[in-house]
Amino acid sequence: MDWMKKISTDKMLLGVVSLIVVGMSFIYLGKGKIGTEEITPTKSAITSVESPNTKIGVLEKELESKLQTNILMMEGVGKVQVSVNFLTGLKNEYVRNNNVTKRTNKETDKTGGTRETTEVTENNQVVMPNGSSQPVIAIEDRPEIGGVLVIAEGARDPKVREGIHTAVQTLLSIPGSRITVVPMGGA
Repeated sequence: MDWMKKISTDKMLLGVVSLIVVGMSFIYLGKGKIGTEEITPTKSAITSVESPNTKIGVLEKELESKLQTNILMMEGVGKVQVSVNFLTGLKNEYVRNNNVTKRTNKETDKTGGTRETTEVTENNQVVMPNGSSQPVIAIEDRPEIGGVLVIAEGARDPKVREGIHTAVQTLLSIPGSRITVVPMGGA
């Protein structure tokens, strides 16, 4: 019986080690070339997976542009690159036409007994304007911001880095833990 426990423990240990090796190889292979050459990330890698042609992509681009414009006006910042990532998509509530119909029937049989039945019909349709394929929107909420990355030349100075961090936190009303400010690399 002890040899069975030893075999199952050995197999479990081998399985865990195999998983670690596979995970490390994915991490290593995912990094690509690392060396002295300069790595220039593409815009799709910097922002989110969303395409700039979608509403979310457009909102991300607008927000990145506004943040970048404001940060560039700050003293000592230098060049700036801003990336914004949303946790959620757009949230829309549509205008609905709610109709509730209630019908009650009372029946009396020959022996004097009564039976009452109630039928309720609900119709809950989204309101569509005449000639339009888009429903009427009652409320449109912006998506929740997942994180902001600011890469700035002046971020080597702690005062500038703190100023950028505070400005982004104030503009977006998000916790400071969702904001990262780092110095821009390069020669």
